[in-house]
Amino acid sequence: MRTPRCYHMSSLNENVAKRLCRRYSQKLIQHTTGQLLRAYPAATRIDSTNPSPLLFWVHGIQLVALNFQTDDLSMQLNRTMFEACGGSGYVLKPPVLWDRTCPHYHTFSPMEREVEGMSPTHFSITIISGQNVCPGSNGAGSSCVEVDVLGAPVDCVHFRTKPVHRNTLNPMWGERFPFHVQMEELAFLRFAVVENNSSQVTAQRIIPLRALRSGYRHVQLRNLQNDMLEVSSLFVFSQKTEDSASRNVVPASVFFLTEEQRAAVRYKVTVHGGPGPEPFTVLSVNQKTTVRQLLDMLLFQSGVCASDCVLVEEKEPICKERSDVRRQGLHRSLGPEEEVLQVLSGWSPDKGYVGRICFKTKEESWSNRGGEKEGEEERRERAEEEHIFVQVHEVSPGQPHCVIKTHRLSTAQEVIQQALKEARQSCGAPSSLRPSDYMLVEETLKETVHKKVSKLSERVLSEQECVYQAQSRWKGPRRFVLKRREPVQTARDDKWKGISFASELKKLTGRMKPQSRSSEECTPYRVLAWSSRDLALHMVF
Repeated sequence: MRTPRCYHMSSLNENVAKRLCRRYSQKLIQHTTGQLLRAYPAATRIDSTNPSPLLFWVHGIQLVALNFQTDDLSMQLNRTMFEACGGSGYVLKPPVLWDRTCPHYHTFSPMEREVEGMSPTHFSITIISGQNVCPGSNGAGSSCVEVDVLGAPVDCVHFRTKPVHRNTLNPMWGERFPFHVQMEELAFLRFAVVENNSSQVTAQRIIPLRALRSGYRHVQLRNLQNDMLEVSSLFVFSQKTEDSASRNVVPASVFFLTEEQRAAVRYKVTVHGGPGPEPFTVLSVNQKTTVRQLLDMLLFQSGVCASDCVLVEEKEPICKERSDVRRQGLHRSLGPEEEVLQVLSGWSPDKGYVGRICFKTKEESWSNRGGEKEGEEERRERAEEEHIFVQVHEVSPGQPHCVIKTHRLSTAQEVIQQALKEARQSCGAPSSLRPSDYMLVEETLKETVHKKVSKLSERVLSEQECVYQAQSRWKGPRRFVLKRREPVQTARDDKWKGISFASELKKLTGRMKPQSRSSEECTPYRVLAWSSRDLALHMVF
């Protein structure tokens, strides 16, 4: 493969080129940095089909020969690749494939599934609707849309919408497809409208992923010869998000850039409460911008001394469910040498926090600290109100009852766990006690009519029943008792065994008074059958 002249070009069969890509991925990229390489279709393609050029492109191979007489997916990809330059000329490769100063030039391999230290770019495509997606038909076909991400092997993914029957004029899909991409510069997005019955592609469009703009867009469709269809389009919504850069993780958009190119990448930072009439100010920073530099940019034309001001980070927790205990917010003054992007990386919703940067004077910062102390007392009082005390009886032989402090939303199973834990700590109960062997019983003492004899009734609380709600309904003498499951069940069985069928029949017949009725007055019995419908739970991921 090594040739003495840079203008010499080596031609490889597609099978040989694929073997080199799989076995010597990094060496092939380094070879194509200074040598021209060409891949051509194998001789076994007697039907003039074309190999996919993507595998060769991501390894730096400059030329891929194709059979132009065949309008297939490979030919459509090739036309899309050079469409921005009018169908001719050259397209510059990403820096990681040719620039030796790139930090990952010697370690990058397109065949690896995961790249250490890089967070992929997250995309989502929503196929909303279409217009005349099957040109030439009478509008009675059943169409669906296939969405393919084409690029490096790790980025390839395939989606398909549900078919819309008997409507190709204005079908509505409304389906969302999320995916993530590592090499955005060599990734393509393909939309293909497929007739559901015959699996025939009626319209298609391939777009470079880096050229796809976020928001609502009409994608003009093309035929299989890549000619524009005037009235055929797809209405889509696209969204692109990136994880914030941190000390150990770099977004995919800047991972393959050189140090100079990384320094030129700008990020938007919003500072609230800055000088001026506006409630917030948006500033442009790079990856190495510190808090001191951000403060100088904010006060550049205001005339305020930077030594009298500070930037404060305000982080508020996110409660994903109503039952979650509200956590305390965090407010702190940022150090002058802290990197701004490092501060922003701690605000990810996945970590449970959202935040903002606020501009304050040092006097306001000190006064807010006093207010924070008062706020902490209020939060403590609020936290105390969210907890209740529950008294559980017959916990163990050495402990007739115990008082437990628990949350308002605690279930019966959680109260049982706390009661057994209290029994182990206070009276040395064995650690082999399992909460699943016990149940929480609500005992109610009811007085009879003569108020001489009291009747005791029991109700077993379900494992997920809220104890606070059960306790709030008490209007008389009641209590919670901890009992094992087997004795309670046995007592119930013994009680029902003592009741005979004859005694029950005697009670029922004794209450009825004999009445003589004619045959015309007798009403025939009717059997009412209760039916239940099956409930299907649909889960959306």
